[in-house]
Amino acid sequence: MDTIDKIFQNSAKAELLELLAEKLETTDKVIIVLIQDENEEAGEYSSLVMTLGLKTTYEAYGILDVAKQDLQDNNSF
Repeated sequence: MDTIDKIFQNSAKAELLELLAEKLETTDKVIIVLIQDENEEAGEYSSLVMTLGLKTTYEAYGILDVAKQDLQDNNSF
């Protein structure tokens, strides 16, 4: 498990922001999905998708497919 995964699991927002700032110096492409629970019992939420360095939506879909596979391979939740 890498540092970013540990920070996410520990919910240290300030530490996450610090590490993201550091990683963005050497990262070419970024997709961030932010979720706000609106009504957890009803499954309602709002989302915000932010991207950096992507030229097409198709490219984002490919990256998200890789992330999905990574999540499936790492069943640590």
